[in-house]
Amino acid sequence: MSEELKSKRAIDKLKNTVIPVFAYGGVAGVMTGIVVSLFNIAATYISEYSSKIYQWFYDNPFYIPLMFLALALLALITALVHSRIPEVRGSGVPQTEGVVRGLLTFKWLRVLVSTIMLSFISFFSGLSLGAEGPSVQIGATTAAGAAKIMNVRMAWQRYVITGGAGAGLAVAFNAPLTGLVFSLEECHRRFSPMLLLSSSGAIIFGTVVYRAINLAIFGDWEQHALFDLSKLQIELNDFNLYWMLLLLGLVVGALAVAFNIVLIKSQRLTDKLGKRFPYWARLLITFMLTGVVALFPVVRHAAGGGAMLIKDIYATADFIWYVLLGVLVLKLILILFAYNSGATGGLFIPMLALGAVIGALMGKLFIKLGMSPNYYPLMVCVGMTTFFGASVRTPLTATVLIVEITGYSTDFLPAVIAIFSAYIVAELLGNKPIYDSMLERHLHMNKGAIQPKVVKLEVDVREGAFIIDRTISDVLWPANCVVRGVIRDGEMIVPGAETRMQKGDVLIVQAETADIDSTYNYIKGLITQ
Repeated sequence: MSEELKSKRAIDKLKNTVIPVFAYGGVAGVMTGIVVSLFNIAATYISEYSSKIYQWFYDNPFYIPLMFLALALLALITALVHSRIPEVRGSGVPQTEGVVRGLLTFKWLRVLVSTIMLSFISFFSGLSLGAEGPSVQIGATTAAGAAKIMNVRMAWQRYVITGGAGAGLAVAFNAPLTGLVFSLEECHRRFSPMLLLSSSGAIIFGTVVYRAINLAIFGDWEQHALFDLSKLQIELNDFNLYWMLLLLGLVVGALAVAFNIVLIKSQRLTDKLGKRFPYWARLLITFMLTGVVALFPVVRHAAGGGAMLIKDIYATADFIWYVLLGVLVLKLILILFAYNSGATGGLFIPMLALGAVIGALMGKLFIKLGMSPNYYPLMVCVGMTTFFGASVRTPLTATVLIVEITGYSTDFLPAVIAIFSAYIVAELLGNKPIYDSMLERHLHMNKGAIQPKVVKLEVDVREGAFIIDRTISDVLWPANCVVRGVIRDGEMIVPGAETRMQKGDVLIVQAETADIDSTYNYIKGLITQ
Protein backbone atom coordinates (compact mmCIF):
# COMPACT_ATOMS: atom_id res chain seq x y z
CA MET A 1 0.00 0.00 0.00
CA SER A 2 1.45 3.38 -1.03
CA GLU A 3 2.11 6.15 1.50
CA GLU A 4 -0.43 8.35 -0.28
CA LEU A 5 -3.13 5.69 0.06
CA LYS A 6 -2.23 5.12 3.72
CA SER A 7 -2.52 8.84 4.42
CA LYS A 8 -5.88 9.00 2.65
CA ARG A 9 -7.24 6.06 4.69
CA ALA A 10 -5.98 7.64 7.91
CA ILE A 11 -7.66 10.95 7.05
CA ASP A 12 -10.89 9.15 6.10
CA LYS A 13 -10.85 7.21 9.37
CA LEU A 14 -10.29 10.42 11.31
CA LYS A 15 -13.14 12.18 9.48
CA ASN A 16 -15.61 9.29 9.32
CA THR A 17 -14.98 7.55 12.64
CA VAL A 18 -12.85 9.35 15.22
CA ILE A 19 -14.37 12.83 14.97
CA PRO A 20 -18.01 11.59 14.83
CA VAL A 21 -17.39 9.24 17.78
CA PHE A 22 -16.17 12.03 20.04
CA ALA A 23 -18.55 14.66 18.66
CA TYR A 24 -21.69 12.53 18.88
CA GLY A 25 -20.56 10.67 22.00
CA GLY A 26 -19.49 13.89 23.67
CA VAL A 27 -22.81 15.67 23.18
CA ALA A 28 -24.85 12.57 24.03
CA GLY A 29 -22.65 11.86 27.07
CA VAL A 30 -22.91 15.39 28.43
CA MET A 31 -26.70 15.46 28.03
CA THR A 32 -27.04 11.98 29.52
CA GLY A 33 -24.74 12.87 32.40
CA ILE A 34 -26.85 15.89 33.31
CA VAL A 35 -30.25 14.21 33.01
CA VAL A 36 -29.38 10.87 34.65
CA SER A 37 -27.38 12.55 37.44
CA LEU A 38 -30.28 14.79 38.41
CA PHE A 39 -32.70 11.86 38.06
CA ASN A 40 -30.72 9.68 40.45
CA ILE A 41 -30.19 12.47 42.98
CA ALA A 42 -33.93 13.11 42.98
CA ALA A 43 -34.68 9.35 43.13
CA THR A 44 -32.49 8.94 46.21
CA TYR A 45 -34.16 11.86 47.95
CA ILE A 46 -37.66 10.64 47.04
CA SER A 47 -36.94 7.10 48.30
CA GLU A 48 -35.61 8.40 51.61
CA TYR A 49 -38.55 10.79 51.96
CA SER A 50 -40.97 7.94 51.21
CA SER A 51 -39.64 5.96 54.16
CA LYS A 52 -40.13 8.97 56.44
CA ILE A 53 -43.70 9.44 55.21
CA TYR A 54 -44.56 5.82 55.95
CA GLN A 55 -43.06 6.23 59.41
CA TRP A 56 -45.29 9.30 59.96
CA PHE A 57 -48.40 7.33 59.04
CA TYR A 58 -47.27 4.52 61.35
CA ASP A 59 -47.01 7.04 64.18
CA ASN A 60 -50.36 8.61 63.23
CA PRO A 61 -52.60 5.63 62.38
CA PHE A 62 -55.75 7.77 62.20
CA TYR A 63 -54.55 9.05 58.78
CA ILE A 64 -53.74 5.61 57.30
CA PRO A 65 -56.92 5.53 55.12
CA LEU A 66 -55.68 8.77 53.53
CA MET A 67 -52.37 7.04 52.74
CA PHE A 68 -54.09 4.19 50.91
CA LEU A 69 -56.30 6.66 49.05
CA ALA A 70 -53.15 8.46 47.81
CA LEU A 71 -51.59 5.14 46.77
CA ALA A 72 -54.73 4.25 44.82
CA LEU A 73 -54.60 7.59 43.02
CA LEU A 74 -50.92 7.09 42.10
CA ALA A 75 -51.70 3.59 40.80
CA LEU A 76 -54.48 4.95 38.57
CA ILE A 77 -52.22 7.73 37.24
CA THR A 78 -49.61 5.11 36.37
CA ALA A 79 -52.20 2.97 34.60
CA LEU A 80 -53.45 5.97 32.62
CA VAL A 81 -49.96 6.87 31.36
CA HIS A 82 -49.21 3.22 30.56
CA SER A 83 -52.33 3.02 28.41
CA ARG A 84 -50.98 5.90 26.30
CA ILE A 85 -47.26 5.04 26.40
CA PRO A 86 -46.76 1.26 26.88
CA GLU A 87 -42.99 1.59 26.26
CA VAL A 88 -42.50 2.78 29.85
CA ARG A 89 -43.89 -0.33 31.50
CA GLY A 90 -41.33 -2.28 33.49
CA SER A 91 -37.61 -1.66 33.93
CA GLY A 92 -36.76 -0.08 30.60
CA VAL A 93 -33.71 -2.29 30.03
CA PRO A 94 -35.42 -4.86 27.73
CA GLN A 95 -37.04 -2.06 25.72
CA THR A 96 -33.69 -0.28 25.39
CA GLU A 97 -32.00 -3.49 24.26
CA GLY A 98 -34.72 -3.92 21.67
CA VAL A 99 -34.02 -0.43 20.32
CA VAL A 100 -30.23 -0.77 20.12
CA ARG A 101 -30.57 -4.20 18.48
CA GLY A 102 -32.91 -2.75 15.87
CA LEU A 103 -35.98 -4.66 17.02
CA LEU A 104 -37.96 -1.72 18.44
CA THR A 105 -38.33 2.03 18.06
CA PHE A 106 -39.47 4.72 20.47
CA LYS A 107 -40.50 8.35 20.51
CA TRP A 108 -37.66 9.61 22.65
CA LEU A 109 -39.15 12.71 24.30
CA ARG A 110 -42.41 11.22 25.54
CA VAL A 111 -40.64 8.08 26.73
CA LEU A 112 -38.00 10.16 28.53
CA VAL A 113 -40.51 12.38 30.34
CA SER A 114 -42.88 9.51 31.18
CA THR A 115 -40.10 7.27 32.48
CA ILE A 116 -38.88 9.97 34.85
CA MET A 117 -42.36 10.86 36.08
CA LEU A 118 -43.59 7.30 36.61
CA SER A 119 -40.30 6.19 38.18
CA PHE A 120 -40.68 8.93 40.77
CA ILE A 121 -44.21 7.69 41.49
CA SER A 122 -42.88 4.15 42.00
CA PHE A 123 -40.08 5.32 44.32
CA PHE A 124 -42.37 7.61 46.29
CA SER A 125 -44.84 4.75 46.77
CA GLY A 126 -42.06 2.42 47.97
CA LEU A 127 -42.42 -0.18 45.20
CA SER A 128 -39.68 -2.79 45.10
CA LEU A 129 -38.10 -1.28 41.98
CA GLY A 130 -34.85 0.59 41.46
CA ALA A 131 -33.56 3.61 39.58
CA GLU A 132 -30.78 1.87 37.63
CA GLY A 133 -33.02 0.21 35.00
CA PRO A 134 -34.84 3.47 34.21
CA SER A 135 -31.41 5.18 34.13
CA VAL A 136 -30.48 2.96 31.18
CA GLN A 137 -33.67 3.91 29.33
CA ILE A 138 -33.32 7.57 30.27
CA GLY A 139 -29.73 7.52 29.00
CA ALA A 140 -30.84 5.89 25.73
CA THR A 141 -33.72 8.32 25.14
CA THR A 142 -31.58 11.33 26.05
CA ALA A 143 -28.93 10.14 23.57
CA ALA A 144 -31.65 9.64 20.95
CA GLY A 145 -32.72 13.24 21.57
CA ALA A 146 -29.12 14.39 21.21
CA ALA A 147 -28.87 12.50 17.91
CA LYS A 148 -32.08 14.18 16.75
CA ILE A 149 -30.80 17.64 17.69
CA MET A 150 -27.47 17.02 15.92
CA ASN A 151 -29.27 15.57 12.88
CA VAL A 152 -27.14 12.43 13.10
CA ARG A 153 -27.43 10.18 10.06
CA MET A 154 -29.43 6.99 10.52
CA ALA A 155 -26.35 4.75 10.39
CA TRP A 156 -24.94 6.40 13.53
CA GLN A 157 -28.10 6.57 15.63
CA ARG A 158 -28.00 3.11 17.22
CA TYR A 159 -24.34 3.61 18.15
CA VAL A 160 -25.20 6.90 19.84
CA ILE A 161 -28.18 5.35 21.67
CA THR A 162 -26.00 2.45 22.83
CA GLY A 163 -23.50 4.93 24.24
CA GLY A 164 -26.32 6.75 26.03
CA ALA A 165 -27.61 3.50 27.56
CA GLY A 166 -24.13 2.60 28.82
CA ALA A 167 -23.63 6.15 30.13
CA GLY A 168 -26.96 5.93 31.96
CA LEU A 169 -25.84 2.85 33.86
CA ALA A 170 -22.34 4.26 34.40
CA VAL A 171 -23.80 7.40 35.98
CA ALA A 172 -26.36 5.47 38.06
CA PHE A 173 -23.60 3.44 39.75
CA ASN A 174 -20.77 5.91 39.13
CA ALA A 175 -19.08 2.95 37.46
CA PRO A 176 -17.83 3.81 33.94
CA LEU A 177 -16.23 0.43 33.19
CA THR A 178 -19.43 -1.34 34.24
CA GLY A 179 -21.42 0.85 31.85
CA LEU A 180 -18.99 0.12 29.03
CA VAL A 181 -18.95 -3.65 29.53
CA PHE A 182 -22.74 -3.70 29.98
CA SER A 183 -23.29 -1.91 26.67
CA LEU A 184 -21.25 -4.60 24.87
CA GLU A 185 -21.97 -7.76 26.87
CA GLU A 186 -25.66 -7.21 27.58
CA CYS A 187 -27.06 -4.65 25.15
CA HIS A 188 -25.54 -6.20 22.01
CA ARG A 189 -24.00 -9.46 23.30
CA ARG A 190 -21.06 -8.90 20.99
CA PHE A 191 -17.92 -6.80 20.68
CA SER A 192 -16.89 -4.52 17.87
CA PRO A 193 -14.42 -1.62 17.67
CA MET A 194 -17.16 0.82 16.62
CA LEU A 195 -19.37 -0.10 19.56
CA LEU A 196 -16.40 0.19 21.92
CA LEU A 197 -15.42 3.62 20.61
CA SER A 198 -18.93 5.08 20.47
CA SER A 199 -19.87 3.76 23.91
CA SER A 200 -16.59 4.90 25.46
CA GLY A 201 -17.03 8.46 24.23
CA ALA A 202 -20.52 8.85 25.74
CA ILE A 203 -19.59 7.07 29.00
CA ILE A 204 -16.45 9.14 29.56
CA PHE A 205 -18.25 12.45 29.05
CA GLY A 206 -21.28 11.30 31.04
CA THR A 207 -19.20 10.16 34.02
CA VAL A 208 -17.15 13.37 34.09
CA VAL A 209 -20.35 15.44 34.05
CA TYR A 210 -21.84 13.31 36.86
CA ARG A 211 -18.76 13.76 39.03
CA ALA A 212 -18.72 17.50 38.35
CA ILE A 213 -22.37 17.74 39.41
CA ASN A 214 -21.60 15.61 42.47
CA LEU A 215 -18.75 17.98 43.35
CA ALA A 216 -20.90 21.08 42.84
CA ILE A 217 -23.81 19.81 44.95
CA PHE A 218 -22.15 17.64 47.58
CA GLY A 219 -18.57 18.86 47.45
CA ASP A 220 -17.25 15.38 46.71
CA TRP A 221 -15.55 14.28 43.47
CA GLU A 222 -14.04 10.95 44.48
CA GLN A 223 -16.72 9.30 46.61
CA HIS A 224 -17.95 6.58 44.30
CA ALA A 225 -18.05 3.21 46.05
CA LEU A 226 -21.39 2.12 47.47
CA PHE A 227 -19.57 -0.17 49.89
CA ASP A 228 -16.00 0.09 51.09
CA LEU A 229 -14.01 -3.11 50.69
CA SER A 230 -10.80 -1.25 49.89
CA LYS A 231 -9.26 -2.13 53.26
CA LEU A 232 -10.32 -5.78 53.24
CA GLN A 233 -7.29 -8.04 53.56
CA ILE A 234 -7.61 -11.57 52.20
CA GLU A 235 -5.24 -14.35 53.11
CA LEU A 236 -4.52 -15.62 49.63
CA ASN A 237 -3.28 -18.96 50.99
CA ASP A 238 -6.51 -19.55 52.92
CA PHE A 239 -7.88 -22.29 50.67
CA ASN A 240 -10.98 -22.73 52.86
CA LEU A 241 -12.14 -19.35 51.57
CA TYR A 242 -11.96 -20.55 47.97
CA TRP A 243 -14.21 -23.56 48.42
CA MET A 244 -16.68 -21.37 50.33
CA LEU A 245 -16.74 -18.92 47.42
CA LEU A 246 -17.18 -21.80 44.99
CA LEU A 247 -20.12 -23.10 47.04
CA LEU A 248 -21.54 -19.57 47.23
CA GLY A 249 -21.40 -19.31 43.44
CA LEU A 250 -23.09 -22.68 42.91
CA VAL A 251 -25.92 -21.86 45.32
CA VAL A 252 -26.43 -18.32 44.03
CA GLY A 253 -26.35 -19.52 40.41
CA ALA A 254 -29.07 -22.10 41.07
CA LEU A 255 -31.20 -19.57 42.97
CA ALA A 256 -30.76 -16.96 40.22
CA VAL A 257 -32.07 -19.45 37.66
CA ALA A 258 -34.97 -20.24 40.01
CA PHE A 259 -35.68 -16.51 40.25
CA ASN A 260 -35.74 -16.21 36.45
CA ILE A 261 -38.13 -19.15 36.14
CA VAL A 262 -40.47 -17.88 38.85
CA LEU A 263 -40.51 -14.36 37.42
CA ILE A 264 -41.24 -15.47 33.85
CA LYS A 265 -43.90 -18.00 34.91
CA SER A 266 -45.54 -15.42 37.15
CA GLN A 267 -45.63 -13.01 34.20
CA ARG A 268 -47.42 -15.61 32.10
CA LEU A 269 -49.90 -16.17 34.91
CA THR A 270 -50.41 -12.42 35.24
CA ASP A 271 -51.02 -12.15 31.48
CA LYS A 272 -53.71 -14.85 31.69
CA LEU A 273 -55.39 -13.28 34.70
CA GLY A 274 -55.07 -9.88 33.06
CA LYS A 275 -57.61 -10.92 30.46
CA ARG A 276 -60.22 -11.20 33.20
CA PHE A 277 -59.44 -7.98 35.04
CA PRO A 278 -58.67 -4.41 33.93
CA TYR A 279 -55.00 -3.43 33.74
CA TRP A 280 -55.29 -0.87 36.52
CA ALA A 281 -56.34 -3.61 38.98
CA ARG A 282 -52.87 -5.22 39.05
CA LEU A 283 -51.28 -1.83 39.71
CA LEU A 284 -53.80 -1.06 42.44
CA ILE A 285 -53.13 -4.37 44.21
CA THR A 286 -49.35 -3.84 43.98
CA PHE A 287 -49.45 -0.31 45.37
CA MET A 288 -51.73 -1.39 48.24
CA LEU A 289 -49.60 -4.42 49.13
CA THR A 290 -46.47 -2.28 49.12
CA GLY A 291 -48.17 0.22 51.41
CA VAL A 292 -49.01 -2.51 53.92
CA VAL A 293 -45.40 -3.77 54.03
CA ALA A 294 -43.77 -0.32 54.03
CA LEU A 295 -46.00 0.81 56.89
CA PHE A 296 -44.33 -1.46 59.48
CA PRO A 297 -40.73 -0.64 60.51
CA VAL A 298 -39.76 -4.28 61.15
CA VAL A 299 -40.15 -5.22 57.46
CA ARG A 300 -39.99 -1.78 55.82
CA HIS A 301 -36.63 -2.40 54.16
CA ALA A 302 -38.19 -5.21 52.13
CA ALA A 303 -40.07 -2.45 50.30
CA GLY A 304 -38.26 0.10 48.15
CA GLY A 305 -35.58 -0.67 45.60
CA GLY A 306 -33.27 -2.39 48.05
CA ALA A 307 -30.32 -0.01 48.50
CA MET A 308 -31.02 0.54 52.21
CA LEU A 309 -31.57 -3.17 52.72
CA ILE A 310 -28.18 -3.95 51.13
CA LYS A 311 -26.39 -1.34 53.23
CA ASP A 312 -27.96 -2.58 56.48
CA ILE A 313 -27.10 -6.21 55.74
CA TYR A 314 -23.60 -5.28 54.63
CA ALA A 315 -22.92 -3.21 57.74
CA THR A 316 -23.44 -5.97 60.30
CA ALA A 317 -23.60 -9.76 60.61
CA ASP A 318 -25.92 -9.50 63.63
CA PHE A 319 -29.11 -10.28 61.68
CA ILE A 320 -30.73 -13.52 62.83
CA TRP A 321 -30.78 -16.06 60.01
CA TYR A 322 -34.54 -16.59 60.02
CA VAL A 323 -35.08 -12.80 59.88
CA LEU A 324 -32.88 -12.71 56.77
CA LEU A 325 -34.79 -15.64 55.30
CA GLY A 326 -38.11 -13.90 55.97
CA VAL A 327 -36.84 -10.68 54.36
CA LEU A 328 -35.65 -12.69 51.34
CA VAL A 329 -39.07 -14.27 50.80
CA LEU A 330 -40.94 -11.02 51.36
CA LYS A 331 -38.61 -9.13 49.04
CA LEU A 332 -39.11 -11.73 46.33
CA ILE A 333 -42.90 -11.46 46.64
CA LEU A 334 -42.80 -7.66 46.40
CA ILE A 335 -40.51 -7.82 43.35
CA LEU A 336 -42.87 -10.24 41.61
CA PHE A 337 -45.90 -8.07 42.28
CA ALA A 338 -44.14 -4.83 41.36
CA TYR A 339 -42.64 -6.06 38.11
CA ASN A 340 -45.68 -8.03 36.97
CA SER A 341 -47.89 -5.03 37.58
CA GLY A 342 -45.99 -3.17 34.87
CA ALA A 343 -45.03 -0.35 37.23
CA THR A 344 -42.12 1.74 35.95
CA GLY A 345 -38.86 0.89 37.67
CA GLY A 346 -35.85 -1.36 37.39
CA LEU A 347 -34.84 -4.82 38.55
CA PHE A 348 -31.15 -4.03 38.85
CA ILE A 349 -31.04 -3.03 42.54
CA PRO A 350 -33.82 -5.47 43.59
CA MET A 351 -31.79 -8.35 42.09
CA LEU A 352 -28.67 -7.09 43.84
CA ALA A 353 -30.66 -6.97 47.09
CA LEU A 354 -31.75 -10.60 46.69
CA GLY A 355 -28.15 -11.60 46.06
CA ALA A 356 -26.96 -9.62 49.07
CA VAL A 357 -29.42 -11.40 51.39
CA ILE A 358 -28.39 -14.80 49.99
CA GLY A 359 -24.73 -13.83 50.44
CA ALA A 360 -25.45 -12.78 54.02
CA LEU A 361 -27.16 -16.10 54.78
CA MET A 362 -24.26 -18.05 53.27
CA GLY A 363 -21.80 -15.81 55.12
CA LYS A 364 -23.45 -16.60 58.45
CA LEU A 365 -23.25 -20.32 57.61
CA PHE A 366 -19.58 -20.04 56.69
CA ILE A 367 -18.81 -18.21 59.95
CA LYS A 368 -20.31 -21.20 61.78
CA LEU A 369 -17.98 -23.41 59.71
CA GLY A 370 -14.92 -21.42 60.74
CA MET A 371 -14.71 -18.49 58.31
CA SER A 372 -13.36 -15.26 59.73
CA PRO A 373 -16.18 -12.76 60.40
CA ASN A 374 -14.00 -10.19 58.60
CA TYR A 375 -14.97 -11.87 55.33
CA TYR A 376 -18.72 -11.43 55.91
CA PRO A 377 -18.92 -8.13 53.89
CA LEU A 378 -17.12 -9.88 51.04
CA MET A 379 -19.76 -12.63 50.99
CA VAL A 380 -22.56 -10.05 50.89
CA CYS A 381 -21.00 -8.12 47.99
CA VAL A 382 -19.96 -11.22 46.03
CA GLY A 383 -23.42 -12.75 46.52
CA MET A 384 -24.98 -9.52 45.31
CA THR A 385 -23.09 -9.21 42.02
CA THR A 386 -23.01 -12.99 41.44
CA PHE A 387 -26.81 -13.18 41.57
CA PHE A 388 -27.09 -10.39 39.02
CA GLY A 389 -24.43 -11.89 36.75
CA ALA A 390 -26.11 -15.32 36.78
CA SER A 391 -29.64 -13.98 36.25
CA VAL A 392 -28.71 -11.62 33.42
CA ARG A 393 -25.88 -13.90 32.23
CA THR A 394 -23.24 -11.15 32.20
CA PRO A 395 -20.25 -12.44 34.19
CA LEU A 396 -17.85 -9.75 32.94
CA THR A 397 -20.24 -6.95 33.90
CA ALA A 398 -20.70 -8.52 37.33
CA THR A 399 -16.95 -8.84 37.87
CA VAL A 400 -16.28 -5.21 36.96
CA LEU A 401 -19.30 -4.03 38.96
CA ILE A 402 -18.12 -5.49 42.26
CA VAL A 403 -14.76 -3.76 41.88
CA GLU A 404 -16.22 -0.36 41.00
CA ILE A 405 -18.95 -0.23 43.65
CA THR A 406 -16.78 -1.54 46.50
CA GLY A 407 -13.39 -0.04 45.73
CA TYR A 408 -11.90 -3.53 46.15
CA SER A 409 -8.99 -4.18 43.79
CA THR A 410 -6.56 -6.35 45.76
CA ASP A 411 -7.37 -9.63 44.05
CA PHE A 412 -10.12 -10.44 41.53
CA LEU A 413 -9.91 -14.19 42.16
CA PRO A 414 -12.49 -14.44 45.01
CA ALA A 415 -15.14 -12.62 42.96
CA VAL A 416 -14.26 -14.48 39.76
CA ILE A 417 -14.57 -17.90 41.45
CA ALA A 418 -18.12 -17.19 42.62
CA ILE A 419 -19.32 -15.29 39.55
CA PHE A 420 -18.12 -17.77 36.95
CA SER A 421 -19.19 -20.85 38.92
CA ALA A 422 -22.68 -19.30 39.12
CA TYR A 423 -22.52 -18.55 35.39
CA ILE A 424 -21.65 -22.18 34.63
CA VAL A 425 -24.57 -23.40 36.74
CA ALA A 426 -26.94 -21.04 34.91
CA GLU A 427 -25.64 -22.21 31.52
CA LEU A 428 -25.92 -25.88 32.44
CA LEU A 429 -29.50 -25.43 33.62
CA GLY A 430 -30.27 -23.86 30.25
CA ASN A 431 -32.38 -20.95 31.44
CA LYS A 432 -32.50 -17.82 29.27
CA PRO A 433 -31.05 -14.54 30.56
CA ILE A 434 -33.80 -12.62 32.31
CA TYR A 435 -33.68 -9.50 30.13
CA ASP A 436 -33.73 -11.57 26.93
CA SER A 437 -36.85 -13.37 28.17
CA MET A 438 -38.47 -10.04 28.99
CA LEU A 439 -37.59 -8.63 25.57
CA GLU A 440 -39.14 -11.67 23.86
CA ARG A 441 -42.32 -11.18 25.89
CA HIS A 442 -42.41 -7.48 25.02
CA LEU A 443 -41.97 -8.22 21.31
CA HIS A 444 -44.65 -10.92 21.40
CA MET A 445 -47.14 -8.62 23.13
CA ASN A 446 -46.50 -5.73 20.74
CA LYS A 447 -45.74 -7.49 17.44
CA GLY A 448 -47.26 -10.92 17.85
CA ALA A 449 -49.85 -10.42 15.12
CA ILE A 450 -47.34 -9.20 12.51
CA GLN A 451 -45.81 -11.97 10.40
CA PRO A 452 -42.29 -11.21 9.13
CA LYS A 453 -41.24 -12.00 5.56
CA VAL A 454 -37.85 -13.03 4.20
CA VAL A 455 -36.64 -10.65 1.49
CA LYS A 456 -33.44 -10.39 -0.56
CA LEU A 457 -32.03 -7.06 -1.66
CA GLU A 458 -29.16 -6.08 -3.95
CA VAL A 459 -27.72 -2.67 -3.08
CA ASP A 460 -24.77 -0.66 -4.41
CA VAL A 461 -22.23 0.85 -2.01
CA ARG A 462 -21.86 4.47 -3.11
CA GLU A 463 -19.32 7.22 -2.60
CA GLY A 464 -19.22 8.48 1.02
CA ALA A 465 -21.24 5.53 2.35
CA PHE A 466 -21.03 4.84 6.11
CA ILE A 467 -19.96 1.23 5.62
CA ILE A 468 -16.97 1.93 3.36
CA ASP A 469 -13.77 0.48 4.88
CA ARG A 470 -15.75 -1.06 7.76
CA THR A 471 -15.99 -4.79 8.38
CA ILE A 472 -19.35 -6.52 8.20
CA SER A 473 -19.18 -7.36 11.92
CA ASP A 474 -18.55 -3.69 12.81
CA VAL A 475 -21.81 -2.47 11.23
CA LEU A 476 -25.12 -2.43 13.10
CA TRP A 477 -27.33 -3.92 10.39
CA PRO A 478 -31.11 -4.11 10.70
CA ALA A 479 -32.34 -6.90 12.98
CA ASN A 480 -32.31 -10.38 11.41
CA CYS A 481 -30.29 -9.10 8.45
CA VAL A 482 -27.38 -11.02 6.91
CA VAL A 483 -25.00 -10.11 4.07
CA ARG A 484 -25.07 -13.25 1.91
CA GLY A 485 -22.72 -12.11 -0.82
CA VAL A 486 -20.58 -9.29 -2.16
CA ILE A 487 -20.07 -8.65 -5.89
CA ARG A 488 -16.73 -6.88 -6.31
CA ASP A 489 -15.23 -6.10 -9.72
CA GLY A 490 -17.71 -8.47 -11.32
CA GLU A 491 -16.81 -11.42 -9.05
CA MET A 492 -18.89 -12.94 -6.29
CA ILE A 493 -17.23 -12.97 -2.84
CA VAL A 494 -18.54 -15.09 0.02
CA PRO A 495 -18.23 -12.54 2.84
CA GLY A 496 -16.92 -13.21 6.32
CA ALA A 497 -17.27 -11.18 9.49
CA GLU A 498 -14.01 -9.33 8.76
CA THR A 499 -14.76 -8.55 5.10
CA ARG A 500 -14.34 -4.81 4.51
CA MET A 501 -16.81 -2.96 2.33
CA GLN A 502 -15.56 -0.89 -0.59
CA LYS A 503 -17.08 1.73 -2.85
CA GLY A 504 -18.73 0.04 -5.83
CA ASP A 505 -19.47 -3.22 -4.04
CA VAL A 506 -22.87 -4.77 -4.67
CA LEU A 507 -24.24 -6.32 -1.47
CA ILE A 508 -26.68 -9.21 -1.53
CA VAL A 509 -28.61 -8.81 1.70
CA GLN A 510 -31.18 -11.18 3.20
CA ALA A 511 -33.51 -9.81 5.86
CA GLU A 512 -36.41 -11.24 7.84
CA THR A 513 -38.68 -8.29 8.47
CA ALA A 514 -42.29 -7.30 8.95
CA ASP A 515 -41.60 -3.78 7.67
CA ILE A 516 -39.79 -4.01 4.34
CA ASP A 517 -39.82 -0.25 3.71
CA SER A 518 -38.14 0.58 7.04
CA THR A 519 -35.53 -2.14 6.54
CA TYR A 520 -34.73 -0.90 3.05
CA ASN A 521 -34.51 2.72 4.20
CA TYR A 522 -32.13 1.73 7.00
CA ILE A 523 -29.88 -0.21 4.60
CA LYS A 524 -30.02 2.73 2.19
CA GLY A 525 -28.70 4.93 4.99
CA LEU A 526 -25.72 2.58 5.33
CA ILE A 527 -24.78 2.45 1.66
CA THR A 528 -25.32 6.09 0.62
CA GLN A 529 -23.72 9.34 1.74
